[in-house]
Amino acid sequence: EKEHLSLSQEGIVQMEKFIKDLLDFTRASELNLDRFSIEQILDESIKTVADSLELKKIALEKDYGRGLPKALVDGDKMRQVFLNVLRNAYEATEEGGRIKVSISLLKDESGKKVKIEIADNGCAIPPEKREIIFEPFYTTKSSGIGLGLANARKIIEQHKGSIKVKDDFKPGACFEILIPCEGER
Repeated sequence: EKEHLSLSQEGIVQMEKFIKDLLDFTRASELNLDRFSIEQILDESIKTVADSLELKKIALEKDYGRGLPKALVDGDKMRQVFLNVLRNAYEATEEGGRIKVSISLLKDESGKKVKIEIADNGCAIPPEKREIIFEPFYTTKSSGIGLGLANARKIIEQHKGSIKVKDDFKPGACFEILIPCEGER
């Protein structure tokens, strides 16, 4: 009976997570915007996965530009985006592999943007899958439901930014996230 209860409890936890993810994706939630240091949000996200990285002996390299402006973002939602991408990088990377996170300032005709790159030397994403991975319910994992990257894209687009898999990155995969710095201080 104890074993059956344990299995039932595990199933309930999985169902609750699925429902929460589904609701998060379908809800048109408002952003709670404030000026945040993207470095700080990314570092907080890294701390959340640090134990997992250590267990798998994955080296994490950080390359943060100097003098980066604060961005007007929802800190909790951006942390969720970074966690989704970092977890995917962790899962794609073999034991002893490497993940690199970098932040820089990009200036183009549309203004200034903070550019965040999260790269791994794990299995690459084939060119034909680089867009479909952002579709709801697409997953290659046995335990995933395929809403992590779909939700990440939704959040980034709410911030008037973009997320994509870089075409020219080898080996592994590199996610590029651009967040506008409108009227930064």
